[in-house]
Amino acid sequence: MRSIILAALTVTTFGLVSCGGEEPAPLTPPAPPPAPSAPPVVSATPVPVESAAPAPPPKPALSDVIPQTLKGLADAFNAHDATKFASYYTDDAIVTAYGRPMTSGREGISSGLQALFLTFSDVKTGVPRIWVKGNVAIAESVWAGTMTGDFMSIKASKKPAGELQVVVYSFNDDGLVKEARQYADDAGLLAQLKGLKGAPPVPVVPSSPPEVHVAKGTPEEDKLTDWAKSIDDTAAKDDAVAAAALVADDGDIWTNVSAAPASKGKKDVAKAEGAWVKAIPDQKWALANAWGIDGYAIVEHAVSGTQKTAIGTLPTSNKAISGWHWISVMQPNADSKIAHAWSYANAYEAGMQTGALKLPIPVLAKKAPDSPAPSASSAGKTPTNAGPKK
Repeated sequence: MRSIILAALTVTTFGLVSCGGEEPAPLTPPAPPPAPSAPPVVSATPVPVESAAPAPPPKPALSDVIPQTLKGLADAFNAHDATKFASYYTDDAIVTAYGRPMTSGREGISSGLQALFLTFSDVKTGVPRIWVKGNVAIAESVWAGTMTGDFMSIKASKKPAGELQVVVYSFNDDGLVKEARQYADDAGLLAQLKGLKGAPPVPVVPSSPPEVHVAKGTPEEDKLTDWAKSIDDTAAKDDAVAAAALVADDGDIWTNVSAAPASKGKKDVAKAEGAWVKAIPDQKWALANAWGIDGYAIVEHAVSGTQKTAIGTLPTSNKAISGWHWISVMQPNADSKIAHAWSYANAYEAGMQTGALKLPIPVLAKKAPDSPAPSASSAGKTPTNAGPKK
């Protein structure tokens, strides 16, 4: 057995060595195992990151918004849309028309305007000039129309009527009106409706865009404010000569309650001032607000004194008048003299105190509050007739 095994090993070894007498070919190494594949990457679902909400755009400047609001008011008026008109006021807005009771809220404002539309079916309005300072705008406006409806005891005349007026608006930060103070002569308007002699002429409604004057906050405007305040001090001296000396030799003054054209030039101005001092010889003025805006000085003030002679449609009463509200728009020349002045009031406010004038509407016969207008800190084509010292 041993020999058989040995013989077999010898044959096998020989066979390997004796192939052509060559060395055996090297053995091919086995292929390496495949590289282990990387484990699949599981992508995690990203956690959503809340992006910050974009900042709201800055509010436009009130000096830009206010003229747009006033345009909206005029457009709504001319469209006879009382609801749209009232939408430019705040829910708790107050409107004061001196000589009449206050109106409050959008509903009250809308109702009052609708009554005007029923009386003047073709009424239109226009705005000659606007002055803006901070949240306050002073707007000069004109309205006119044909009286096609009855006005209480006054039958429809089918004739034109209208008013020149100034409204002082106070706005909130969103550009809505929160308060309006109106200076318009309802006594003169009723004289027109009744066809009375001496009634003021019916104004022409302007169709062109208004002049817009925006305060620049300059020292010159501060000086204008001080200059305007000083004029009341002179008026209270009951000195017609001193009052006339405030007006330039070629200046002109006008008031809406006089039913007369502007007084122009030294002679006419002296005559007008003399008549004013004679009408209320003991007059005293209380200042409520004063603004210097783009070359203009504007004052809200009220006069008290004894009425001795007629003033426009206001007949002589020889009775005391207290807190008769006025607004004056003045433009000085280079010598700080009055070059032009326009003034507005309502003769009814004074006439109701003296008993000389009575409104034909019972509700309007109530006297408006005598409280002064809010202080300033809280708060072209111009009419052809131009205004007085007051």
